[in-house]
Amino acid sequence: MKFPPMCAAFVLATTLAANAGAGTKPWTSDDILALKTVSDPQLSPDGTRVAYVVSELNRDASDYQTDVWLVPSAGGEPLRLTNSTAADEFARWSPDGKRIAFLSERPRPDAKKDDAPKDASADEAKRQIWLIRADGGEAWQLSDAKGGVSAFEWSRDGASIAYLSKEPKSEERKKKEKDKDDAWTPSEMYPWNRLWVMDVASRKATQLTSGDLHVTGFSFSPDGKRLAISAQPTPLIPDNFNSDLYLVNVTGGAPAPLVKRPGTDTQPLWSPDGKWIAFVSQDGKSTEWFTNNYVCIVSPSGGTPKNLTAQHDERVEGLGGAGGLEWSPDASHIVFASVRGTALHLYSAWTDGRPVEAVTQGPEMNNSPSFDAKGSALAFLRQDDEHPTDVYVMSSGGKPERVTDANPQTREMLSFKKEPVTWKGPDGMTIEGLVIYPVGYKSGQKVPLILNVHGGPAGTHSNTCTVASRLYPWPLFAQKGYAILMPNPRGSGGYGAAFRASNRRDWGGKDYQDLMAGVDALIERGVADKDRLAVCGWSYGGFMTSTIVTKTDRFRCAVVGAGVTDLISMAGTCDIPDFNRSYFDSWPWEDAQFYVDHSAVLHADKVKTPTLVVHGEKDERVPTSQGWEFYTALKKRGVPTDLLLLPRQPHGPREPRLLKSVQEWHLAWLDRYVTGAPQAQRTTKTTAATKSVAGTGQ
Repeated sequence: MKFPPMCAAFVLATTLAANAGAGTKPWTSDDILALKTVSDPQLSPDGTRVAYVVSELNRDASDYQTDVWLVPSAGGEPLRLTNSTAADEFARWSPDGKRIAFLSERPRPDAKKDDAPKDASADEAKRQIWLIRADGGEAWQLSDAKGGVSAFEWSRDGASIAYLSKEPKSEERKKKEKDKDDAWTPSEMYPWNRLWVMDVASRKATQLTSGDLHVTGFSFSPDGKRLAISAQPTPLIPDNFNSDLYLVNVTGGAPAPLVKRPGTDTQPLWSPDGKWIAFVSQDGKSTEWFTNNYVCIVSPSGGTPKNLTAQHDERVEGLGGAGGLEWSPDASHIVFASVRGTALHLYSAWTDGRPVEAVTQGPEMNNSPSFDAKGSALAFLRQDDEHPTDVYVMSSGGKPERVTDANPQTREMLSFKKEPVTWKGPDGMTIEGLVIYPVGYKSGQKVPLILNVHGGPAGTHSNTCTVASRLYPWPLFAQKGYAILMPNPRGSGGYGAAFRASNRRDWGGKDYQDLMAGVDALIERGVADKDRLAVCGWSYGGFMTSTIVTKTDRFRCAVVGAGVTDLISMAGTCDIPDFNRSYFDSWPWEDAQFYVDHSAVLHADKVKTPTLVVHGEKDERVPTSQGWEFYTALKKRGVPTDLLLLPRQPHGPREPRLLKSVQEWHLAWLDRYVTGAPQAQRTTKTTAATKSVAGTGQ
């Protein structure tokens, strides 16, 4: 396994390089949560401006709001194009560059206050397409989709817009719910995505798909007469691995199959010259969750697809990851993002068969590419460990130039580098990770260490901005004297297909040993104090944390975030049951002993470590019952524990006040058991907003 060039296995600066050249102001939880997030850059057709989205705290700091901004591509003063308390996002230029369409949840002009549902989330139609002139002014509503709009695309001539809309509840269903006669089965409640096409001038919309076809992606042909779509047999997440490509006429008719084969075929994108349709695919080779995917192309007339990235041994980040595919305007290549070690880079896949070429290089995280109409400039997002995400523009043959400065206040505050570190796993495999040092750290100083395990397991600890982590407040830990180890054990992404698959049927096996070897390495190298260790992680990281405390008591405390603790019940209650079968090569009823052996809750009798459990109450990925099970087992065993429940939150907390509560609980738990430091009073109270089970703390 080859790793990107780096310094010697573990080189320590005599003083913390993390805050060299940065400010001196310490961070607070409020500072972290107030950072703005930049996303979705879109170059104007003439290349002179970039539209992008900024997420920031609303006025009462109860939620995040998003707005569309514009900035000159050569740099200059940014302009807030929209300013609504509702979400404004997904901005797309009209082909002539005169208008910008965007999605918004702002109230419809004809809506009456009395007509609004008491529960805003029950308003199926609240997210619609709006238009605004590129030079500003009032926005106006374009679509009126009863099921709302999740994505859209302009036709090349600007006359039409295609969009996805959820199939709304039938009037019969609404009546049943009103009458409380609303028993249901899963298949009755499938949230089907339907493809529509709208004439922009008249606003007349026509539904193009129906039946057992859940549309996940779409793209106009250059002449605007057809759409390439990706679709799957149901909206269930596992059926993404049964997705195929179809062609549909904008005038209607049954979708015609274009690519039908095992595995994922999704996110179609028609080439500017009309000769090819690019898409993300497993290339018919697999239906497993941990394998590579590729950039493929196929002729609109059919035939065998061509794999452009077969020799690129890593996953292609599609729309669900790092911004999707982007054709060059001359149709010679496709730009995509892909993880490489702890970095994320843009690459070019060439239609003429040339090898994949790197567009960006270095330790940064680059994603969300967008060309102008001539291909003379490329806009994208970039961040690194010391700098939050901003928009960059790179002219043909030039270097990337930053054109936004969303968080200038960070220059006054402490900065925290992530230093690369490598060590050997139990079988000699090289494992890579990142280390954050405490403020003022000096070589040879032994400090408390936090082991943080990422999710996935195919996630990656990478060079994302340290201070921008909302879930884990790394600056606050580093300011308190903690070092943080962020390892990428076998099973992680960024190191090729074989590495990613190397923990199949071995969760809590060699990956656990990789983690322990990393901790041992930092102890041996004089960084970590072996008597002041803590471990935490979310999702798969929560699984590993719960597993770790059943195998060792070397850690003074642990925090299990949304952790899988009972693989048997997980397989029957989560929204991705096939994920379990894929990674474990069996169902619980086929290999019950394997599931027993790898479920932490069934080994709770071995736990001695004080363990906090944190879980969202609306988590469908790792159901809340997983947290309850482990907490209950520890409680009955007399292990110091508590259960922090997060109302309304899915697999990761979203609301600022609940994020702050999660941060404060982590800090207090570690201070209590690792350093023995006096616990700071939490500013967020444990109420209906952040529930700790009454009488559970020990």
